[in-house]
Amino acid sequence: MNITFKEHYRKPIQYILGILSIIYLSFVCIYSVDQFDLGFIPSIVGRLQQGQEMYKDFDYIRPFFTLIFWDSLLKWIPASSAYFILICRILFVIQCFATTLIFQKLLFDKIRYEISFLFVICFMHVFPIMPWHTVDGIFFGAISLYFYKRKWLLSTLVFLGITALTKQSFFIFSFGLSLFVFRDLFIKRTLIRKDIIVSGISFLLLIFALFQYHIIENFAAFWNLVFNTSIASSFYDSSIAPYLFSSKWQSALLIAGLVSIYFIKVKKEIFEYILLILFPVLIIYPLFNNGGYTGINTLFLLLAVLFLKYNPHEKNVFFLLFLGWTSTISWGANTPTFFVFILMIKFLEDKTRFFWGLWLVSLSSFLLIRLNYPYFSESIFSTRYVFAKDIPAVSGLLMSEKEYEYIKESENLEKEYPNIIFLPGSPLLDVVNGKYLDRASWEMDVEYPKWKTDLPKLDANIFAVDEKKFTLFKDGFYKSSFTVEVMKKKKIIKKTKYFVIYGNN
Repeated sequence: MNITFKEHYRKPIQYILGILSIIYLSFVCIYSVDQFDLGFIPSIVGRLQQGQEMYKDFDYIRPFFTLIFWDSLLKWIPASSAYFILICRILFVIQCFATTLIFQKLLFDKIRYEISFLFVICFMHVFPIMPWHTVDGIFFGAISLYFYKRKWLLSTLVFLGITALTKQSFFIFSFGLSLFVFRDLFIKRTLIRKDIIVSGISFLLLIFALFQYHIIENFAAFWNLVFNTSIASSFYDSSIAPYLFSSKWQSALLIAGLVSIYFIKVKKEIFEYILLILFPVLIIYPLFNNGGYTGINTLFLLLAVLFLKYNPHEKNVFFLLFLGWTSTISWGANTPTFFVFILMIKFLEDKTRFFWGLWLVSLSSFLLIRLNYPYFSESIFSTRYVFAKDIPAVSGLLMSEKEYEYIKESENLEKEYPNIIFLPGSPLLDVVNGKYLDRASWEMDVEYPKWKTDLPKLDANIFAVDEKKFTLFKDGFYKSSFTVEVMKKKKIIKKTKYFVIYGNN
């Protein structure tokens, strides 16, 4: 990609936007907390640090590599120590930055200062700032694509295996790309020495991890939890349906329109200008839509058609489209927003004179969106925010006064009732209090398959139920039958500002 700024003002613009980007990335590391997802992976790392074994001692319904990856990164940082969540977030930002650097190598052959910051702020904007198995799958999937581009075929296969071991949906990506690898191995029939060394070391480390984390000896438990058909959702509903409209005739029109775009004779530059207009509109629109995007999946399909039409030889683009699609096959968040941003930038590589404007618009809009619509929290403009200084794990974070009081209250309850369990699921409180008493920190049915056998073992425990949060988990796909049974069978022994306390007397 050839940035066309004149030299005398190109560098000052680079430095200014680079510094602003660093400030933005630093800010999102400390801003806001949520009681739903933020502590999920850290809570499992905390379990591993306390000697619990995957699948045997706790429920985790995904493959294991995300847990191995993050436990390795945080091996010498106790989950109950100060700044633990902040450290997790910093590592997450570094991981996203590394991922987007690989994207650059795949798409442009060369890493450019200007692209790096725009890619990373676009990529990580749609994610809560926290360790997450989907991001891990994209990270290792990108590494496998990088090795494939270099024709390190054995290393590609090893990292495709690792990618598949982060989340079930990446099985599709790993299987699809492995077909290309085996074809090339059959045709080429020669191997690169460095590839043999890297793949050999990586494979041996993976085998070591399987034994170190007791995967082999707990294989039956692993298989039953990860391939539990009773909790599997419809493949069509999570992978195909999000890209179509609710009515058949609208979907038919969409498909017909995409086919027409492919066959109609139009200069590429016309579509470049259309996307150049769409990009800032797309970036700014959430400010007027409660932080939400619209039409992302349709735009994803449009980009696929445009690349097929004008850049059919760019196979790395299509591999990334494939990776983006498989990453969104899940129970929620079925939109590949992060790949749409990045692939739009790739399609606009000939319009680099507009680049600094896109960067500035993105940075400004993303900051306002995060400030106004923090993930499962309150805006800094609508409530008072404080820095947490005296709470384990979350110290150093800027959080709403309500969240601060909520966590402090949980600490006080844990001191009063050392065997307390917080429901219907707040992994962050488990991390803060350093207690993992049941088999899941998310006590919803789909994440806690063994709750029926676990509940009788916890008869003597005290339960703190956040009834406001419980309304979201009372029924439906994310219901928490565990919480329902506790509220039905236990007696209310106390009420606090945020919790209702249940026990036997």
